Amino acid sequence: MEEAMNMKNSSGALLRKVIKTTMFALACGVMSTAHAWPDRAIKMIVPFPAGGINDTVARLTATYLGEELKTSVIVENRAGAGGTIGTMSAVNSQADGYTLLLGATSTIAVAPHLYKNVGYSPSKDLVALGGIASAPSIAVTAADSPWSDLGALVAADKKDPAAINYGSAGAGTSHHIQTELLKLRTGSQWMHVPYRGGAPAMTDLMGKQIDLLLEPLPTALPFVQSGRVKALGVTTLQRSAVLPDVKTFHEQGITDYEATLWFGLFAPVGVPAEVSSKVSDALRRVFARPDVKQDLRQRGIDAYPDGPKQFADFVEAEIKLWGDVITKAKISVN
Repeated sequence: MEEAMNMKNSSGALLRKVIKTTMFALACGVMSTAHAWPDRAIKMIVPFPAGGINDTVARLTATYLGEELKTSVIVENRAGAGGTIGTMSAVNSQADGYTLLLGATSTIAVAPHLYKNVGYSPSKDLVALGGIASAPSIAVTAADSPWSDLGALVAADKKDPAAINYGSAGAGTSHHIQTELLKLRTGSQWMHVPYRGGAPAMTDLMGKQIDLLLEPLPTALPFVQSGRVKALGVTTLQRSAVLPDVKTFHEQGITDYEATLWFGLFAPVGVPAEVSSKVSDALRRVFARPDVKQDLRQRGIDAYPDGPKQFADFVEAEIKLWGDVITKAKISVN
């Protein structure tokens, strides 16, 4: 009897030892896996077509980030539905750090308010890993338009309400919502003319089919520099280094207006903390490099200067700002 009990106790002790050893091995394996990240290529989903500003920023980021992380970062364009298809694809991906998302103003701060049943909540379904860059928009008119500044354009609307129209690259784009914010701040009644992209809107602006366009500076820059359009103002509080003679909206008396087109890197919620820290640290190193900042600056883009906490707070503020604009301007897309 006593011998049997001793055997039973010995067996129990052995089982407990095996369990502890197994658990320790599993824990070490998990730690080793996290430590080893990344051990293969990383996919960066860009929810817009190739060739636009989102794609340009993404490919620059992928190149520099890959150098920092010593792995390939592969850009995958998944366009459609205003960027929501690609964003949903990232949200539904495995949260292992091997699928990242290029987030932007339109997909993170605008789309959830604009589209019914968008399918994701940026605050609940995504983790903000860090900011990448931002760019102002610039108010432009035809080269021979009668307006020399924003004040003249606003005054013309007061004299003949709704006679002036403005173009956009489509409902919910930066052109659209930033101009609606300008309308709210100035009390203007300009009429919206949506296009299928910024290029046809710019063509019609030069042809005087529309009167005004708030175009992202990087894509407007060659048109301004060549004299094909006239610049009336930039949407940031500071003048642009590439167009230093163009006044800000703030300098022209619109003191409660600031808007940028911004980009950041996101991951599905649940990504390991060690992985998100590595990406955040790598991003900060990349965009602190003088050569990288200069590369962006000459394109009319400014590298994001702060850390992930500040970027996350900024994103939440942007979500609220553009949600308020969309509500007050009664903007909706079915």
